[in-house]
Amino acid sequence: MKVSGDTLFFVHDSEESLGQLFLRRAVIYLADNHLDISPEIGKKDDGYYMSYMPYPFIGADSRVHVISQDDREIYDITDDTALVRTKRYLMNGETEVPIPLSGYIQNIFMTAPERYVFMGREPNGGRQYAMRADLKSSRIDTICQIAISADLQTWMPNVGEMVFSPKRDRLAFAYRLHPIVEVFSMDGTSLKSIRLGQDTFDRSTLNEADFEDLNPLHTVDLTNTSDYIYALYWSYRYDERATRFPSIIKFDMEGNIIERYSDIPSPLCRIAAISNSRLIGWTGNRFILITL
Repeated sequence: MKVSGDTLFFVHDSEESLGQLFLRRAVIYLADNHLDISPEIGKKDDGYYMSYMPYPFIGADSRVHVISQDDREIYDITDDTALVRTKRYLMNGETEVPIPLSGYIQNIFMTAPERYVFMGREPNGGRQYAMRADLKSSRIDTICQIAISADLQTWMPNVGEMVFSPKRDRLAFAYRLHPIVEVFSMDGTSLKSIRLGQDTFDRSTLNEADFEDLNPLHTVDLTNTSDYIYALYWSYRYDERATRFPSIIKFDMEGNIIERYSDIPSPLCRIAAISNSRLIGWTGNRFILITL
């Protein structure tokens, strides 16, 4: 979920979508805790969609743009519901890459016109990296590898969420299966590692197809404003979400914990920052506005 001004952009699927993701926008009315949700963005007259896996991101122009996670093409949004092809790609067959990369990308942020940071992965269950892309030179470089330890190198036990601070020119990454948030400079230097709870990951479950369901989840979502980062912290398994209560942890880009909020509605699965004191959350079946 991404918020731009008074508008939320979010992606969802459905039981009948067979992997197709749908992008919508919703105008946020804070005065009466109301959302006005639009039709699907990018749906064509023939019923098909411009992108199979749309991912919204905030551009250097402060507007929301979309990248297709299946082919990495970048789109503009016009008339609130239409996706327009730019014929620009974050990565294609002509892009110079430092290592072999799979086609899957996530956590995309525009740092300047034609320049991006994102999370990329090696193919075949390899390692994951924070990366930068320069579209003008058709070049991708690694910023740093994201891994919790030297003996857990592949991306699967290291999944999580990354945010970028244009104001501080820094990255923060929160691990989903480990109670750690790391702050990095843009040259890949680790500036601080913040512990949010106790270690719970059972390494023996990596041999199981559903290993993520067998372990407590820690930071399940991460969002930020220009001043602060907010981690939606569980420390319980997915099947416990209806009976356990999450917290939201607020910290600055120096890695200092500012506040831990425990009086948070449950269940809560996703968050996006509206301001330094207001978030919007997704419970799994409805949106809620949260005042910190």
